Amino acid sequence: MRNGEDNSSFYVRVPARVLGCLRGDEITITLFPGHGIVGTESIQTRLIPENLRMPNSELYVLFKHPGAEMIRVLHLGEFCPEIDGSYE
Repeated sequence: MRNGEDNSSFYVRVPARVLGCLRGDEITITLFPGHGIVGTESIQTRLIPENLRMPNSELYVLFKHPGAEMIRVLHLGEFCPEIDGSYE
């Protein structure tokens, strides 16, 4: 690492719940449900599987850090190669 740069990145699986607020082609979800409204995120409808688009559907959102870039939506218990896979 040069000049104090940290080139490492990691993934985080964040629990979420669909609010059901549909705006055009976006669905609003709450992040970390059950802990108050920690944050909300509007996600393109096409990125959420059809069976998870109903209000109160629980899911995970995979984010890459740094930058909090959303990678994809996961079902509860779904295998996630970025987190659950082996990096050997």
